[in-house]
Amino acid sequence: MEKDELLEKRIMQLEKRVRFLEEQIHTKPNISQPERPIIQQQEEVKQPVEWDVLIFQKILPPLFIVVFIIGIIWGFKAVSDYGFLQPIVKVIIGYVVGFALIALGIWQVKVSRKNLGHMLLGGSIPILMLTTFAMHQLYNISGPTVAFISNLIWITLGVFLTYKYRSQGIGIVAIVGGVFVPFLIKSTSPNIPLFSFYETVLFTVFLWIALKYSYKALYYISIIFLQVALIAFFVFTNVPEVYKWIAMVPIFVQHITLFVSLLKTKQFLKEQAYTLFSVMLLSILWIRVIFTDNEATVLMTIITIVYGICYYVYQKDPIRAPIFIASGSVALLNIMQLQIDNLLFEGIIGLSFIYYFVYKKFKHTLHLVLMSISYFMAVYYVLPISITSWLSWEMLHWTVFLIGTVYGVYLLTRIFKDKSFLNIGVSFVAIMILYYLHMIATLVSGDIGSNMERVITSSLWIIVAILFMVLSRFSLPQGKYVGVSILFVTLAKIILFDISFVSVAVKASLFIVLGVVGLLVSRAYYKK
Repeated sequence: MEKDELLEKRIMQLEKRVRFLEEQIHTKPNISQPERPIIQQQEEVKQPVEWDVLIFQKILPPLFIVVFIIGIIWGFKAVSDYGFLQPIVKVIIGYVVGFALIALGIWQVKVSRKNLGHMLLGGSIPILMLTTFAMHQLYNISGPTVAFISNLIWITLGVFLTYKYRSQGIGIVAIVGGVFVPFLIKSTSPNIPLFSFYETVLFTVFLWIALKYSYKALYYISIIFLQVALIAFFVFTNVPEVYKWIAMVPIFVQHITLFVSLLKTKQFLKEQAYTLFSVMLLSILWIRVIFTDNEATVLMTIITIVYGICYYVYQKDPIRAPIFIASGSVALLNIMQLQIDNLLFEGIIGLSFIYYFVYKKFKHTLHLVLMSISYFMAVYYVLPISITSWLSWEMLHWTVFLIGTVYGVYLLTRIFKDKSFLNIGVSFVAIMILYYLHMIATLVSGDIGSNMERVITSSLWIIVAILFMVLSRFSLPQGKYVGVSILFVTLAKIILFDISFVSVAVKASLFIVLGVVGLLVSRAYYKK
């Protein structure tokens, strides 16, 4: 029995020893474990640049397809200059080259050379269009109807190839060539309804492709080139009054489609939001240029109501809501400018505060930029204005401007807690107040004369300086420095401009008041 008990104790001791050794084995690797996995992961992320792919697959194909197309154009010109070929032969060769590029592009895609194949397919579209242009404009082989239908076929082919091969490059080439098709057709009287219908459908189709496959470049290019085509159309075409609504259909449709796509799609929402706002600004510009004030007011009202409703529905959306506010507010500002121009300045000030509160809520950089632009517009608008009477629009503008500036500086300092910003803001407010009081002094002096105006101005400035210093005792540390600066400015004004025009009694009064105020200020802020 004693042997058994000794054996059991021995086994228990050995088991404890084994457990201790196992714990040591498990803990040592953990203690000395280096950070190799992190280093390895970082090294795996840094992949070397594949120069062969970059040069031979991404750079060379698009570059040399452009070179090839230029060569084709010069080749046509060369054979035309030397008279080697008849016009019909040149046209046939052009179409053969275009379709040969299509066949060669399809073959390259099948053998897994997609980039080269897509460039060949994309390059075939402008060659076919240029050949049609030469056939119609240069050689008079076909009329405008045949040329227009032929170009429609080539654009449709470009849409099909873009859709089939999922190639953004083909789509870009097709849309760039497509928007200018109407300008390649020789016509004495442009068909405005056909132009508007064609450009509208072309833009809508390519926008749909860009959104469906998230082609950002195609998305932007389709929007930009539609605007370019419309500018060219209005510059070179005399649009009659009765056709202006029809001619503006592409602008309206572009705005509406971008608006609907922002509501319904989820691809690159931020880019869509900024693009919609940009197009909205262009749409407003088009409306102001093409339509009468009353017609523009009706259209702006519709835009304001639509964006207002959308903001109410999407007010918690951090991407859509800020854009709806920005768009609706700009349209509303245009309504004010068209119908109540005297209150436009107050609208600009109010708009800057709207942008501030939207920025505070959504932290949307766009609204910070718009707020700055609105305020600088207000400054540019109000500075040339002089107050000529007590009850006037000028008095209202300046009073609203000063109140808005003071409140705006206060609000901004709560967001941007930077002393330098507050110093600049308070100094700017002081300068504007001094200029405002100078105009008030002119009103108070009236017909009494310029001497009284100088005295009143200096007196008001001294009062403002004291008020700034009083404020420094409570909530505005910068006030004492601004107040002292105003006293020095007042002293300089009296010495440089006023002293030679006022009487001795006035000189004495001004200097006594300034001296007393200066001594009191020195005593108030004197520290042992």
